[in-house]
Parts: sequence; structure tokens; C-alpha cells
Amino acid sequence: MAIISITRGMHSGGEEVAQAIADALGARCVSSELLREAAKKYGVPEDKVEGIFEKAPTFWERMTESRRIYLAYVQATLAEWAKDDNLVYHGNAGQELLREVPHALKVRLMYPIEARILTIMERFKYSREQAARYVEQIDEDRTKRTRYLYNVDWRESRRYDITFNIDRLTSKHVIDIMLDLVKQPEFTLDEAKVPEFNDFLIKTRVYALLAGSLVGRLSLITVTVRQGVVKLEGTLTSNEEVVEDLLGQIRKLDGVKGVDNQIIVGLVYQEWNV
Repeated sequence: MAIISITRGMHSGGEEVAQAIADALGARCVSSELLREAAKKYGVPEDKVEGIFEKAPTFWERMTESRRIYLAYVQATLAEWAKDDNLVYHGNAGQELLREVPHALKVRLMYPIEARILTIMERFKYSREQAARYVEQIDEDRTKRTRYLYNVDWRESRRYDITFNIDRLTSKHVIDIMLDLVKQPEFTLDEAKVPEFNDFLIKTRVYALLAGSLVGRLSLITVTVRQGVVKLEGTLTSNEEVVEDLLGQIRKLDGVKGVDNQIIVGLVYQEWNV
């Protein structure tokens, strides 16, 4: 049993490694279908959900919370799939979506740029120059997306537990090493890690609920969960009845043992120095 996130370059061939790992573990292997499932589950347009990972954020998106709302839905859906502790995810931002899972193995596969260029040339009938520009553009967009959503650089080695440079290594080398790693105590779900894992599940459920209830105000609330108790902090320009209704919905979420409400209800104002 294991939870693995695999980050790979688009058109790199890393899908085959992910599927081979999943097959060996008898695990669920998922990628872009996560976005479609999130859209279906939360009743939002599929293209909007897919857009959070497809392109760099526009100026308007930077001024609003649209992508962050859909991101909450995606993470909550992935967390539900992770409940069975038998998941290989090789889609976008897996290393961040599953960061708070205490035993998740976060892997990056670095394929040679030239190999990706050749794949794109063959697949799309591009010239070498066109393919090289395409690789550069999709990687640049990915960097902008993760900076916007998480304020991190996805290329940093510290975002991962292990990085494979797929130059001299074969796919079999990578698969054998990963299958050995997930057997290690650090990457298995034992009794000590269960409370933290459950807190992660609850947190994603709460944020998904808030995303639908606090459109445009999601960033005003901070959620922390410890031993099943949800703590909410922030300021909302709502009335007490709205907040109480929201707290009632949170208390009904699976796994929630209590709610520590520290939300301040009132006007948010800015002091201007003139």
C-alpha cells in the first residue's frame, strides 16, 4: 500500500513508469481524469477546472480566486482517492497537492530535453525549432502556474523525496528503486501517521466547502486541523447567521470532531496614509 506522486515533463514518456508502478502495487493510477472527476463532483465546468493547470494565470485570474477555488475541488477529490492508501498520481502539481500526506513518496522524473523534443516532433509533425520552443513554453507556463498557486518553484529538488535523471537510468532502474522505497517505514502508513493523514483529508473537505460558500473570500480564511478539530481564523464581511450556518456544515463533515471558530465578523478596512 502506498501513495506516490510522480512529476514528469509533458510528452516525456513518464506515464509508462507511473502505470508500471501502479500495476506492481495493484494501485489506482490517475492523471488528468482527476480534473474531470473534480468538475463532475462539484458541478463546475470541466474546462475551467482543467484551466488551472493548463496555462499561466491571466491578469484577471491573478486578481480573483477562480483558480484557487477549482484547486480546492481538485485537491479534495484527490484526497478522497488517497483514502485507500493505494494511489499513484502522475498529473500536475502532485508534489504540492499531496504535500501534507505524511507518508506520500514525491518523485520527479527528469527526462532529457532532446528526448522530449524528438517526441513532440514525431507526435505533432513539428520542426525541431518548433518543438524546442514548445517544450520551453510549456515548462515556463508550468513554472508560472505553480508560483501563482503555491508560491514555489516546482523545479526545486527540495519539493521531492527523490529525483531521477533519466539519462543513463532505464525505466526498470527507476521502477525497482521506487518499489523498494515505498516499503520503507517513512513511506508507509503506520499508526503514528494515521491522525495526520486524517487531518489532511478533513482539511481538504473543509476548503472545498469554503470554496463553494465563500466565493471571492476564500483567501480570507485560514484552516488548520489537529486531531480532527478544525480551527478557522480570519475576518469575513458577513453576518453571524451566515458564519453559524457555515460552521454547522463543517461540523457535519466526515471525520470532524469539533470546530474552533476564531473568525471575526465585521468590515475589512485599510488605513491609508495620505
